[in-house]
Amino acid sequence: MEEKEWNKLASKYHEEIVSPFYGSVKNPLIKELRKIKGKKKRSVAEFGCGLFYLMEELKDFKKVHASDFAENMVKKAKKKNKYKHISIKREDMRKILYKDAFDIIISVNALLMPSLPDIKQSITNLHKALKEKGTLFLILPSMEAVLYHGLLILDNELKVKQKGAVKKAKQRFENSKYDLFLGLYKEGEEHQKFYYKHEIQYFLKKAGFTDISFEKVLYPWDKNASDYEPFPGEEQIWDWFVKATK
Repeated sequence: MEEKEWNKLASKYHEEIVSPFYGSVKNPLIKELRKIKGKKKRSVAEFGCGLFYLMEELKDFKKVHASDFAENMVKKAKKKNKYKHISIKREDMRKILYKDAFDIIISVNALLMPSLPDIKQSITNLHKALKEKGTLFLILPSMEAVLYHGLLILDNELKVKQKGAVKKAKQRFENSKYDLFLGLYKEGEEHQKFYYKHEIQYFLKKAGFTDISFEKVLYPWDKNASDYEPFPGEEQIWDWFVKATK
């Protein structure tokens, strides 16, 4: 997704975006942030801060930098900000030039650009921006979760009837809108990246990150929290929460 799409979403964020900060979503990032010691001596940056929902979680750090490439998101984040030591600006992860600047870097569902060179450049830039032994926290949309959801749809169709079940399931899944090889969802001008776990590991290792670990951000089967067709009683849909070290 590009800037013009994010600018449009700024005024109706919760109507259009599946947020890991909504209600009963189980988000490991919050737990990780709360257990960090010595915040008064540490600096933190959130790239792709959107409406800056992490403001209260980050306020105890010595230095807080937040940015987004969408002008409307930055305007709303600045209006929301109530702490003098928090700076918010407009910038693009693909073009940032920080070096050894932050102890902690966070990016939540912001690496959604469809271009693999852009993704690789952004991750390289985040690595450069981290101090030695610094920690990276990412939340990224899961392509495996998309395929899991497709399996639930197919199984549901098979329970109803055998004939035509696959065709009907593909329609419900919106199969024509996905490029499963590239991990992209395409609707009109919107092209959004989803990530396979092996892709994330590959990109982070190539950029120089180590100690890469994964958990799941779990979304309830709730239309207000998840954009997926609900299947109550089944395992929850997820995003990838990733922790890595420079």
